[in-house]
Amino acid sequence: MNYLSKNIRYIRTLKRLSQEQFADDLNVSRSRISSYEENRARPPISFLIALSDYSNFTMEALIKKKLNTLEL
Repeated sequence: MNYLSKNIRYIRTLKRLSQEQFADDLNVSRSRISSYEENRARPPISFLIALSDYSNFTMEALIKKKLNTLEL
């Protein structure tokens, strides 16, 4: 199962950021973050790489694991 949209939201809320702040940190628009979180759009690989670097989660974990159930 693909958990990417939920994981993007989870990372943002874990860092206690608004969509606008999160988007600024990742150099994308707020509307893109919203689209990714609501699973209306699929992020490109370049975004996944940036998110992986930003969050310290592997790209595989971002896509395949339900991050909110992992012990951090």
